[in-house]
Amino acid sequence: MKKNNLLHRKFNGKLFLFLLVFGWNSNPSVAQQSKQIEIVQAGSLEGVKINGIEVRRLVGDVIFKQESTFMYCDSALFYESTNSIDAYGTIRIEGPSAKLYGDFVHYDGNSKYADISGKVVRMTDGKMDLTTTAMQYDIENDIGNYQVGGKVVDKDNVLTSKKGYYYSKDRMVFFKDSVVLTNPKYKMFSDTLKYHTPSSTTYFFGPSHIYSTGTDSAHIYCENGWYNTKTEKSRFSKNAYIESKENRLSGDSILYDRIEKIGIAYNNVQLVDTNQKIIISGDYAWLNEITGISFVTGNGLLTKAFEVDSLYLHADTLYAKQDTATEQKTYFAYHHVRIFKSDLQGQCDSLVYSSVDSTIWFYTNPILWSSNNQLTADKISLLLVGNEIKRMNLYSNSFIAGIEDSLRYNQIKGREMIGYFVDSKLSSIDVTGNGQSIYYIRNKKQQITGVNQADCSNMLIRIKENKVSKISLINKADATLFPVKETDPAQMRLKDFKWKGHLQPLTKADVFLWIGEE
Repeated sequence: MKKNNLLHRKFNGKLFLFLLVFGWNSNPSVAQQSKQIEIVQAGSLEGVKINGIEVRRLVGDVIFKQESTFMYCDSALFYESTNSIDAYGTIRIEGPSAKLYGDFVHYDGNSKYADISGKVVRMTDGKMDLTTTAMQYDIENDIGNYQVGGKVVDKDNVLTSKKGYYYSKDRMVFFKDSVVLTNPKYKMFSDTLKYHTPSSTTYFFGPSHIYSTGTDSAHIYCENGWYNTKTEKSRFSKNAYIESKENRLSGDSILYDRIEKIGIAYNNVQLVDTNQKIIISGDYAWLNEITGISFVTGNGLLTKAFEVDSLYLHADTLYAKQDTATEQKTYFAYHHVRIFKSDLQGQCDSLVYSSVDSTIWFYTNPILWSSNNQLTADKISLLLVGNEIKRMNLYSNSFIAGIEDSLRYNQIKGREMIGYFVDSKLSSIDVTGNGQSIYYIRNKKQQITGVNQADCSNMLIRIKENKVSKISLINKADATLFPVKETDPAQMRLKDFKWKGHLQPLTKADVFLWIGEE
């Protein structure tokens, strides 16, 4: 018996040497085909029958070769008739573009398709590692896929998903279902994405979120786009937005440079200041988070929310600057500025709003309308308190005109005026310097009975139901009451009076309709 075992070992050793030198195949015609699997090495080899099929069993440091692909394993069953292999143990497959590792593989040499599984299945192309528990790999086309959950690791990123497809020639990995990309600076969640390993670029398909792990707490959302994890430049589209602690930028398409902190948005743009309750919309937006500067052009509209309603402002360009130290913002509107609020409308050439003192400044031919009253001056300011208008200042050449009827106007003129609001409605006005007034008096039946014309350096005007109810003259008053029948409405005009009601925006849409002074 010992002699027989010795002969068997000698026979296997000679067979191993024969295979190593000459190769082995019982079908020479098949061996000449380029796809035929070759046995390069085995510790032992024997022929067995499994389910009536002739099978070659190889054990110990087994090596197979097919064209430029090599397979290493502890043991294998070689099905010569079907040109396929079942390999076991420590498996390594070295293809033209990638290496695979696992515990078991079924390999079809005709299709060059490997079905590999194990406690840890690993594939690497030298720059990234993909691990899972089961993978199918098309060696002919260098395409692999897993359906049981996997992880891809490269120099900077870790990417996990339930399903994945790897295209070795293109160095592209396609991920599906519960995709998570973890980077030292951010974390991405997506339904579907592609990852190009050489460029470290991620492509998004479907709802995707990117959360910054830094102090800025930035959050990016899109349903289509790409992100380069090396350059940290990106493009997002389809319901895309970028939000930080105080700002939210959205648009049909957004370009974002995370290093420079610059965002550019195109079409259906919105820039939201959550602290100030301000929304700026337009066709184009530019935002620099480092300098705190941003601007919007093209059908620009600024909307500021108040307690009851909102103020709408349009201008050719809407510009904002944030003090990065105090986080306070200043908003600027340039050229053809028009505003609409249910109880306040206006226009001017430029406007400034500062969150530091909550004051809106109107410059260059400013006009405001509060109900039936028209207010003009060289410049005008509005003070906001708790999202309500509390005070209005008119500086130099101040003039207030109010419609009394189709022919008559109440008029107040002075060097400067201060108007006070209650519940955002004008309730009283202080006139300082060179005060003049013309106002009409009505009886209990609301019939106009007279007109009072007064000159006084200082005045106090009471407003009730959006009309002048009382004028108190202070210091050196000179007043005359005329019966209404003795006056010509066309002659009852203070110097510089000019009614500009045709310029007044009557709806939100009117802010986009610029009408010149003439």
